[in-house]
Order: sequence, then structure tokens, then C-alpha cells
Amino acid sequence: MKTSNLLLFFAIYAFIVGLMQLFNANGSLINYGVQPIDQYHIVILQYLGLVNIAAGLMYYRLRNERSINVISTMLLYGIITCIGSFVKSCYDIFFKDVPSNTFFWIDMSFRLLVGLVCVYFLLNQNKKEA
Repeated sequence: MKTSNLLLFFAIYAFIVGLMQLFNANGSLINYGVQPIDQYHIVILQYLGLVNIAAGLMYYRLRNERSINVISTMLLYGIITCIGSFVKSCYDIFFKDVPSNTFFWIDMSFRLLVGLVCVYFLLNQNKKEA
């Protein structure tokens, strides 16, 4: 898979997640098992949706970029957000007793996989640069 295809996949994924968070915050919170759902949870999730949409736009606009620094920065962003969210979620569940559900674990496993794919592509970018 080419890096540009990976970044296009990230763009589509970020748009889908962001649009769900922005326009169906209540349903997204239900999927993650958040109870009770109040206006504060909804507003925060909508802000996160805007961030995901912005990231998707960045990935889409820069997917054909030739600069190694730009591509490496975008992959690093993917690593930090995907693996970071997985680690933070595990911390919350195992040390703070935050409840989880099956949907949550599927989503977090997928994010971990995406983060590891970013690591793989980042390491390959660094080999190309050397």
C-alpha cells in the first residue's frame, strides 16, 4: 500500500468518525456506554468531531505531498492520537474503573491497529530518507 492511499483511508475514517460525533453525538455516546447523557457530554463530543473532521481534511489535502517531513508529521499525528487514545482508555478502564462495552473495545482495538500501521509506515519513511 502506498502512503498516499493510507492517508486517504485516514481521511475517510476521520470524516466518518467526525461526522458521527458532530451530528449524532447522542447515538455515539450511547454506543460507548456513557450514562447519563447530558448536554456537556454532547457538546464535548461535538468539539471532538470538529477536530476529527479537521484532521481528515488535513490528511486528504496532504495525501499526495512529496515532502518526507510533512508525511512523517502526519504519521506521527496518527500514532499519537490512535495509540495514545488506546493507552489512555486502558488506563481509565483498568485503574480508574471506567465502565466499557464491546463496541468500545472493538473501536479501541481498531485504533491500536491504525496506530501500529502508522508506526510501520513512519519507520519505512525514515528508511527511504536515509
